[in-house]
Amino acid sequence: MPETSSGRSWVRWLYNHNPFYFISAMLMLFAVRASYGKLEIGLINCWVMMGVLAAYTLLLAIVGVLIIRWGKVWDDARSILLLLLLLFLAVSISADDLFVKMTSPKAGLLLLASGFLFSVLVTVGVFVGARIRWGWRYFVPYVLFLALFYATPWWCSPELHPRATRDLNWLIFLFPQVAALLGLTLLPAARRGASGVANNGTPWPWPLFPWMAFGVIGTAVAIRSFALAMTFSQTGNIWKDIKGRSGIVFDTIWGPYFLVPFAFVILLLVFESAVASGHVERASKMLKSAPLLLLMALPWSGGNAFEIFLHKFTASIASPLWLTSVMLLLFYGWGILRNVTGATGGLVGMISLLSVVQADTLNLGTLSAPQPGPLFLAGGLLLIAAGWKQSSAGCFAATLLLICAVWLTLPDALLIRRFRMTTCYHLTLLSCMACGLLFADRFSRILRAIGAAWLPLTGLLALETEAIGYVPAIWRLIYVVSLTVTCFGCAKLFRDRWYQHGSRVLSTVVAYGMTLACFREGANVIGRAAMTTFCWSAATLLIGVLISAHKANWLPKRFWPRGSVEHLPVLSMAGDVGESLSNQHPSDDESPTTYDV
Repeated sequence: MPETSSGRSWVRWLYNHNPFYFISAMLMLFAVRASYGKLEIGLINCWVMMGVLAAYTLLLAIVGVLIIRWGKVWDDARSILLLLLLLFLAVSISADDLFVKMTSPKAGLLLLASGFLFSVLVTVGVFVGARIRWGWRYFVPYVLFLALFYATPWWCSPELHPRATRDLNWLIFLFPQVAALLGLTLLPAARRGASGVANNGTPWPWPLFPWMAFGVIGTAVAIRSFALAMTFSQTGNIWKDIKGRSGIVFDTIWGPYFLVPFAFVILLLVFESAVASGHVERASKMLKSAPLLLLMALPWSGGNAFEIFLHKFTASIASPLWLTSVMLLLFYGWGILRNVTGATGGLVGMISLLSVVQADTLNLGTLSAPQPGPLFLAGGLLLIAAGWKQSSAGCFAATLLLICAVWLTLPDALLIRRFRMTTCYHLTLLSCMACGLLFADRFSRILRAIGAAWLPLTGLLALETEAIGYVPAIWRLIYVVSLTVTCFGCAKLFRDRWYQHGSRVLSTVVAYGMTLACFREGANVIGRAAMTTFCWSAATLLIGVLISAHKANWLPKRFWPRGSVEHLPVLSMAGDVGESLSNQHPSDDESPTTYDV
């Protein structure tokens, strides 16, 4: 019983999805491909093979129109339409091995032109016959992509157009770049959104229709780019015997960076489509995923042909990593104009990246020393944007970038190194205090606490750090006093409790510094042992005075409440007097009396 149920489920799946159109098309392409080794390549046989593929494609198109027009079987019709597009592209790709061996450029051009016109006419016939409408915004880019696919093998063929290997390599590289330019023609369709294909005659929703067709074309562009390099850019035989076994040699000029412009155009189309349709979250995801293009720009191959062309490309134009960074810079700038959240951060990140990525930077191992110019620009832009949005975190990050630029600008000479460190340290401290006090968000409260704790720490370091021993003690003490005044002023001006605590701690540090300075001066005059004794004497005298002042109620209760010592036992030198005092219990109306014995 379970087997019968399982068999029915398979039958139901095959009936619903009907993969037999796809299987039939793949078998036809395999049959044509297998016939290459049996037929002598010539003008007649080329036309015969083209005719076989054309006849099969035309039959499939007629079936598609019939099941759409009179059967309304839209699931099967979608498969047939995508297969038609796949067959059009497959014919052009097969021309690499088939048509390019023709000795006459005119004959090859006529053959491929016939294939291109046949593809366009069949497409128009299917859409007219099935009453499907998709508008000129999609049809014009579709025709341009078909023209590119059919013209490429004829133009790149070494047999039809003999040229130097160097020029052929550049033509192979230009194929995905031309495809990227053609992809820009889809921008009007992307910005029009779903309204551009409203009432198109199909039940297929946007963006599946008609963007799925261009998804197939995009995949074909990537495969076509690699196939061109494998066919025309091999440095030796494509098959090589490795320890008695045959293997494919992938030493070509091709690298993922070939497809960076085309991937960038796809990213731009999806971004514009999201913005035009109001999907802000999808547009933000595109901004976040854009840096993945940098991974494609890295050299992932180590073949000899790959490295030679990569270095020629870098010397002639620029490194792929630098060009990709510039493209992303423009993309985030466009995102700012489109008012999408996250674009400003991406722009600042790309500008900062360009401080270490130069025109000759190929990978992470060849990053250059940071340059201050891009950091100044990135910090300035971020400061303006964060100030406009009243963001303390953004302003603090902007000041850190500017401080890094200042650090790189100041020379690294031995005499100026201390000045550079001191300057950047105090600029960072000032930035933390300013961003914490001038803003009123959650991050600003954290910065206030950090700034209030940072000031006493700075004062203590100024007194105790041996690295600044060359500064006289009196100047360091004056510096700590100025920090105290600054902290006290911030506490009063902004009424901040963190800076109130900081001013108290700094006052203690000042007292410690004054005591330390007096101790050192006295030790130089009367000796360290005598000065230590004098200090202990003064400390014990101070303790005694404080106790007496507390007993006399001279001390403010907020510093030392009397209740904190009332529980202590009263000590007496005479036992009977102490006992008599301990037996006395004042009434509730009378305040307790303290006796001195």
